[in-house]
Amino acid sequence: MSSRIALASGVLLASFATHSLSAQQSTVVAPRDTASRSSAAHPTSSDSALVELGRAITVLAASVQTAVEQTAKNPEVRRAALATAGKAVSLSQRALEENTGQIEKLLAEASRRLAELDAAQKAKAEKSKKDSGSPSAP
Repeated sequence: MSSRIALASGVLLASFATHSLSAQQSTVVAPRDTASRSSAAHPTSSDSALVELGRAITVLAASVQTAVEQTAKNPEVRRAALATAGKAVSLSQRALEENTGQIEKLLAEASRRLAELDAAQKAKAEKSKKDSGSPSAP
């Protein structure tokens, strides 16, 4: 059962990664083409590393997509993935509840600091108005 949960969590993480990678796939392909052109003109190790990284990301995306498709076809793994996701959401909610007090304190402090900065800025603006409005001595 724990191997199913591990597989399900891996599949969930992989599906999120696939979604992110597929959204950025055009971005990944364009730099790789540019890097291979520039490496032909000026061969450097960073260019070849970028090309390799692009290839590795493409292979990873294909592997993750395959895993996601296989998970979608297997109802048992899908149930395990949903159960894992449900536990992750519950854990996140619990962590948020536990940290709500601290979050509220930090927000109150940030609000206080912003109010102080705003008041200082207004005072500075009023002072500069008074200085520019008064006649200067020759």
